Amino acid sequence: MKILGINTSPRPESNSKIALKTALDEAEAKGANVKIIDTNKMKIAPCHGDNACKTNGGKCVIDDEMQDIYDAINEADGVILATPIYWADVSAQLKLIIDRMYAYYMMPSADQLKGKKIGIITSQGAPGEETFVDARVTALKCFQSLGFEIVADEGFTENNEPGAIKDKPDDLKRAKAMGDKIVE
Repeated sequence: MKILGINTSPRPESNSKIALKTALDEAEAKGANVKIIDTNKMKIAPCHGDNACKTNGGKCVIDDEMQDIYDAINEADGVILATPIYWADVSAQLKLIIDRMYAYYMMPSADQLKGKKIGIITSQGAPGEETFVDARVTALKCFQSLGFEIVADEGFTENNEPGAIKDKPDDLKRAKAMGDKIVE
């Protein structure tokens, strides 16, 4: 089983990335091959919204590093997204990926993602996990509409300082459990 972690935090060692690494370590301990992609320094353009993917056999015509993410998603059995919550939403880096996933609607085989597992990890500075649950649900629904099976959804709170999650054993336990869920 191959599990892909997509880290969309701009901070090098962010709380969402720490949680993602914890989940991937657990998936690896369960026998999965894991890979992490850090998107912050990747060159990913926004979707042009011109439906060129429709006339290009379902392949996005923008030749940038999103092509590497498409390849990794195609090879994976499961994907864990990791993002901070900024201004009540996912990071701009994750939003770029979500918008570029539109090309999959135009693929000749629209069900190629069917059965792949998806989970999301968010981290926010504010208290109250329920405060920004809508951002997580919206992101997951986009992937679900492409055929992914939602298996995990974890929001971590009060993590305004980099590395704060390291001092929260219950949060790390929940992140570890996500690694279990994605390989089940």
